[in-house]
Amino acid sequence: MKTFFSDSSENRESFFVLAAEIFEVERAAISENTRYGDVSGWDSVNHLRLVMETERRFGVSYPLEKIPSMRTLSDFLV
Repeated sequence: MKTFFSDSSENRESFFVLAAEIFEVERAAISENTRYGDVSGWDSVNHLRLVMETERRFGVSYPLEKIPSMRTLSDFLV
C-alpha cells in the first residue's frame, strides 16, 4: 500500500522534523521505532498535537478510532 509518506523520503524526513519540534528533542533522538513514552515530550497533549499538525501540514487524515492506538512514530507513516 502506497501512502503519502512512502512516496517521498523528503516527506518522511519532514514528518520526523515536525515530531522532534513538537516533542522538543533533537531530530537524531527519534526514529520510526520511537514509542510513546520513549521521549519525555511525547505525552497525551503532544500526541494530539502531532496528529493535528501532521494532518494539517501533510494533508493526511487519520481515522478517529486509530488515533489512540498510534504508539510508534511508524504508526503515523501508514
